[in-house]
Amino acid sequence: MIHAAIFFLSLGGFVMLMLGMARHQQDWLRRKLRPALNCTLCLSGFTALTLAFALAGAGLGWEYGAVSWFGWLTIAAALVVIANTNRERIMGKVRP
Repeated sequence: MIHAAIFFLSLGGFVMLMLGMARHQQDWLRRKLRPALNCTLCLSGFTALTLAFALAGAGLGWEYGAVSWFGWLTIAAALVVIANTNRERIMGKVRP
C-alpha cells in the first residue's frame, strides 16, 4: 500500500511540474495559465515529490525508502514522458 502511495504522489508531482511549464500547458490544456498558477503548480509538484520521499523514508526505513523512492520516481517520470510523447494519440488527434 505504501508503494502505491509513493508512486501516485510521484506521478502527481511530475504531472504538476509538467503542467507548470507554458509549453506543456498549451499542448495539454490548449491555453496558457496565469504566472501565479504556474508557480503554484511547480511548488505543488515539488511538495508532492518531497512528501513521497518523506513517506518512503518513514514507512520503509530511510535506507530502503530512498532506493524505493528513486525507483518509483523513475517509473513515474517515464510514464509522464511517454504520455507527453504520445499526447496526440491520447487526445485523439491521430487516426490509425
